[in-house]
Amino acid sequence: MSVLRLVLVIALAALTASLQTSSQSSSPQHDSIPESCPMTPRPARPFIPPADYRTTEELPKGWFLIGTEKLWTEIGDSMVWQWRPHAPGHEQDLTAKIFWLSEDYDWRTEPIPKIKVTGKRLDGPAPPLMLPQGPATNAIVNKAGGAMLTGVWMPTPGCWEITGNYEGDKLSFNVWVEPAKPEK
Repeated sequence: MSVLRLVLVIALAALTASLQTSSQSSSPQHDSIPESCPMTPRPARPFIPPADYRTTEELPKGWFLIGTEKLWTEIGDSMVWQWRPHAPGHEQDLTAKIFWLSEDYDWRTEPIPKIKVTGKRLDGPAPPLMLPQGPATNAIVNKAGGAMLTGVWMPTPGCWEITGNYEGDKLSFNVWVEPAKPEK
């Protein structure tokens, strides 16, 4: 494994663990999600990424991959994201970061990924999901491939469907977004 790949895998694992810890530490269990919100289940048969994207690292506990070789992402079992309104001076804040991968994406020839990420609230009216830091950037995974990285912000809490569309290949998943508990 090259040094660059090792550094990137460690950085991605640290970011994922950090996001998981921050969301799980203040998020309630599954019983807080209303039955009316059709959550994305863990697939019965796990998705295995193409060989060039596999590492010896295991996903953090409670996380899994969904999708196909054309478009996949990593999501957590809890499917609960914490939300805060944008305060003045914090318009760039995010609800979550999403890493999207595709065997067809090449970070060298497409430094600004052409992925389109949209989101809509399923349980009531709301403006669409926002990308406050821009459409997408890249994250280098290894010599063979990279990830498309998007930062999303939901304008309201509720049940949200997130969809990534890369070159006509679509992947959707649902999450429950709830107000974050005040920090002590």
